[in-house]
Amino acid sequence: MTTPTDVLADPWRAPVFVGAGVVAASVVGFGALVDGVNEHGDLSAYDPGITSSVASLRRPGWTVVAELASLVGSEVSIGLLSLVALGWLWFVRRDRVQALLFGVAMGAAAVLTVGVKFLVGRHRPPAAFVVGPVDNGFAFPSGHTLFSTVFLGMAVMLLVWPAVGRRGRILSLIVAVLGSLAVGASRVYLGYHWTTDVLGSWVLGVAVLTLALAASTMLGRVALPAFVAGETRRTTTTPGITERADDASSPR
Repeated sequence: MTTPTDVLADPWRAPVFVGAGVVAASVVGFGALVDGVNEHGDLSAYDPGITSSVASLRRPGWTVVAELASLVGSEVSIGLLSLVALGWLWFVRRDRVQALLFGVAMGAAAVLTVGVKFLVGRHRPPAAFVVGPVDNGFAFPSGHTLFSTVFLGMAVMLLVWPAVGRRGRILSLIVAVLGSLAVGASRVYLGYHWTTDVLGSWVLGVAVLTLALAASTMLGRVALPAFVAGETRRTTTTPGITERADDASSPR
């Protein structure tokens, strides 16, 4: 009989076990957000008040910062950066699996953005709150936020993680999280999205990245941290990556 300890100790099962839990939680959370948006209740009931309050706090300096964050996190900017990342993985690192995984993750973000926007059909905040050109497209979820979150996460996972040490990995994770937060906050600040639009994008982004991490780990492209992968430790080499894990009983 397989015990929870056995599951966590197996480097192949751990990504699936942990990933399934995170994805399940993301699905439940996202479903709750969609339900609230459709019924104009739950967290979405606070959206108008938050938008109004944020608009009253705008300052010229903060507006410039928000516009810059929104520009960097736009679909066009992230699309160009994604092409650069794909080119690096495919032609420089010569790891087709990583390149395809990166492309699939970004493609999933695009499909989710367009599909959910169409299905939910939520209108954006009134034009009076918008700083800049008015966008008449649907609001939920925020495309800028979802694309940026997935791109930054995949960049850390496939580009940065294999190339740096522990401190570099921690720093890259912090930068990715702050970058995603900055883009999401900028969309609310500039009046293009309700707060729950951004929250929905973050939840979807976590789900996409979790699935990508599980797939990448099982394919041997990324080494999970010890607290996730269990107590097994071994050393294996894959294209461009050295994976280490604990396993005193592994044959040497």
